[in-house]
Amino acid sequence: MKKSDIKQIIREEVIQLIKEQYLTEAFGDPLLAKINKLGGLDRNWRKGFWDSAAKTYDLAWDKLPKGTLRKYAPESGIATKDGIMTFWVVKTEKPNPYQTGYMTSYNIRPGVLAVTLGGKIQYYNRGGIGPKGSGSSASSVVGKGERGQLMVKKLKELADEIYIFDLGQFRGGTTALKAKRADLKLGKDTFTDHKAWKRANLDRYKDILNARVGSRDQVDKMVADIVKIANEAVKTGMEVVKMGKYDRMMTTVSGNEVELEVVANSMTRTLRLYAQYIKYANDAEKEKDQGYGGNYYDKSMKQTAGDIKRIHVAFKQGNASNIQRY
Repeated sequence: MKKSDIKQIIREEVIQLIKEQYLTEAFGDPLLAKINKLGGLDRNWRKGFWDSAAKTYDLAWDKLPKGTLRKYAPESGIATKDGIMTFWVVKTEKPNPYQTGYMTSYNIRPGVLAVTLGGKIQYYNRGGIGPKGSGSSASSVVGKGERGQLMVKKLKELADEIYIFDLGQFRGGTTALKAKRADLKLGKDTFTDHKAWKRANLDRYKDILNARVGSRDQVDKMVADIVKIANEAVKTGMEVVKMGKYDRMMTTVSGNEVELEVVANSMTRTLRLYAQYIKYANDAEKEKDQGYGGNYYDKSMKQTAGDIKRIHVAFKQGNASNIQRY
């Protein structure tokens, strides 16, 4: 082998390593990196599927969290639902039953055979990617699919597995994030990013706690835990744009999806209840010091503590309806 050939091989390997490193870092969900490595999508590294889809649908691939993609059997009905992007994957080489002439292959090799959105096969175009239109052909399809294979019913037959995600929930990328940030509130104040909200949340919590007279108790621990969970949920919801029903931003609480606004509102209620609890506790201490025998403040403390406990349980369980309810 010539020295020039060896240099060329080394150069190609280095380029491939750089590409793999770049693309691994560019994905938030490891399954996206896996899909990319399967092959079939990368017709042109700099203007391939990932950049084209990001441009067309305003997606931020690096912001999609782990668990965004889910694996299903090819015959699953979810693959063709509105807003669902589906990667049709062939795992092992197999004969091509739709081989016709020299323009198509005798075998189907492993990789991504095609990508669909809402059941429509995606093709490259001047603006990025989209459904079949004028000028579309098998040569411009996203994936390894060839003439004779490019129908959903045939993809279901040929694919070994599919990976899907709800594009509608993540579409909008940083554009949607910036547009929605002003809706995040804590009490009467509005914040533009999760860090400012977190600081304000901690400051309010500490101010209330500093007004405490006497020893700390279980209620203080529950509120501290709610603050911690809420801060993390708000951070997740602001960094990873996921839109739910009625175009509302979503986040994750204890593994379950909850509207971001619900979390913020519940945190406001928790701090208000905590302030009331501290006031009742301080007044109860004063009554004892002054020798009064009433139990009004003790009863009020217990009732308020019960309200806080219900919120705490809802956050620990990730129960969206109860977080909103209490």
